[in-house]
Amino acid sequence: MIASVFGLSAVSAEFLWGLSLALLALLLFGACMVAISVVLKGMSSGPGSFVAAVAGVPVGLAIGAIQLAVRGGVELPSAWAIGAFALAGICSTYLGRWLMFRSIELIGPSSAAGLQSTSPMITALFGWVFLGEVIGVAGFLGMGLGIVGLAAMSIGIGQAQRPVAGGPGPARASVRQGGLVFGTMVLGLVAAASYSGSHVFRAYAVRQWNEPLLGATIGAVAGALALALASRNKLAGYVREIRANPQPARIYFAVGALQFAAQALVIASMRYIPASLAALISMCTPLAVMPISHFVLRKREKLSRATVLGICITLAGVALIVLYGPGRVRP
Repeated sequence: MIASVFGLSAVSAEFLWGLSLALLALLLFGACMVAISVVLKGMSSGPGSFVAAVAGVPVGLAIGAIQLAVRGGVELPSAWAIGAFALAGICSTYLGRWLMFRSIELIGPSSAAGLQSTSPMITALFGWVFLGEVIGVAGFLGMGLGIVGLAAMSIGIGQAQRPVAGGPGPARASVRQGGLVFGTMVLGLVAAASYSGSHVFRAYAVRQWNEPLLGATIGAVAGALALALASRNKLAGYVREIRANPQPARIYFAVGALQFAAQALVIASMRYIPASLAALISMCTPLAVMPISHFVLRKREKLSRATVLGICITLAGVALIVLYGPGRVRP
C-alpha cells in the first residue's frame, strides 16, 4: 500500500537498509547545524570550518585502521575511484562546508537548512545534464516548486531580518538588507550545488570501490588539504582564535567528526538506493533542524511563516523529482 502510493513497487531489505542509513545521516547533519549555530558567537565560521574539516582526517584514519585490523585487508581501489572520492571531499569539505557554515552565520540554521534542502534537486539536474538521466514532467514540476520555495524563503528571510521601523536610515538599511538576502541565497545555493557535485562523485566511486569509510577518509584528507591551501594566508589568525576559544573549538571538532560519520553513512546508502534519493533524505535537514532549533534557539532565531512555507514547498518539489524522476532508477 505505502509502496504503491509513493511509486515504489517493491521495497527490498537492501532498499530499506539504504533508507535507514540515509535517515541516520539526516539526524547527524541536523544535529551538526544546530550545534554550529550555538557556538558561532564563540568562534567565527572561518576557523570553525577549518577545525571541522581537519577533524575528519584523524577520525577517518582511526576508523580505517580499525577496519583494516578487523577485516585483515581490503580490495585495492582504482585510480578513478580514488579521484572521485577526492573530488567529492573537495566539493563537500572545502566548498560546501565552508559556505554552509557562513550561511548559518548569516541567516540561522533553519533558513540555511532550507537552502541546503535544494541539494537533491540540483543533484537531479546534474544527473539530467551530465549523466543523461530522464527527469520527466513531474521532475520539471518539482524544479518549478523548488524555485517557488526559494522565492518564499527569500521573502521570509528578509521579513525576519528587517530593521525596526523608525530606526536610523530605514531606506538605506532596506537596500542593504535586500542585498544581504540575495547574497546569502546565492551563497546557500552554491553550497548546495557543491554538495550535489560531491553526491555524484561519491555515487560513482562507491560503485567502483565499495569502501565508504575509507572513501570518506580519502575525501576528508583531500578536502582538508584544499581548505588549508585556500586559507594559508589566514591560518595564523585561525590558530590564534582557536587557542583563545578552546571550548568552541572542541565543539567544532566534534561537529566535524559527526559530519564525517554522516558522509560515510550517505556513501554507504548509495550502494543500496539511488544517489538522488540518498541526497534527498540526508539533506532534508529542516525536518530535523526546525524542531530542535525551535526549542534550543527560540530566542535567537526568527523563523517567519514565509520561510517555513518556502521550505515545505521546496521539500515537496524535491520529493517529486526523486520519486518520479531519476530517483526511481536503482543503482
